[in-house]
Amino acid sequence: MGCEIKLGRSAGKFLRKTSKDLAKRIHERLRGLSENPICEEKLKGRLKELCKTRVGSYRIAYQLKPCTIIVIDIGHRERFYEKLRHLLK
Repeated sequence: MGCEIKLGRSAGKFLRKTSKDLAKRIHERLRGLSENPICEEKLKGRLKELCKTRVGSYRIAYQLKPCTIIVIDIGHRERFYEKLRHLLK
């Protein structure tokens, strides 16, 4: 039994708008995280409370809570960190 995954508004919107192929790859990655909830890589600076994982050239920012993974945002690496900083202002 895996941990619960909660999608933030921005992450949910990204998954609804993206291609089915990419959404499937992201769902597979999130399912893997729910089975083994680890912080793959900590972010730095103002974003230090968040973790990230990669799916190709896309990034997933998430926060780990006891048996809950809160997905803050998903986006292309090109604009991901700038958008994330703006979301967390």
